[in-house]
Amino acid sequence: MKRVTMTDINAYLDGALDERERAEFESVVESDPDAKALLAQHRQHVEELHRLYDPVLSEEVPSRMLELLRKRNG
Repeated sequence: MKRVTMTDINAYLDGALDERERAEFESVVESDPDAKALLAQHRQHVEELHRLYDPVLSEEVPSRMLELLRKRNG
């Protein structure tokens, strides 16, 4: 049986697996309580990071920062 790696978990949570890979991953996770717990833990971390930092995406870029970028890029 394949062991679930952090690379697998990240790809799964990012939606980067194709249908076959996703099905295989889910099958392995369902049969491995440790992998299932690890996936749940990392899913919770990702959700918490989104809750904390997604609001920043809708903030305006400070004018001082825009000025610096314009100067740098000529």
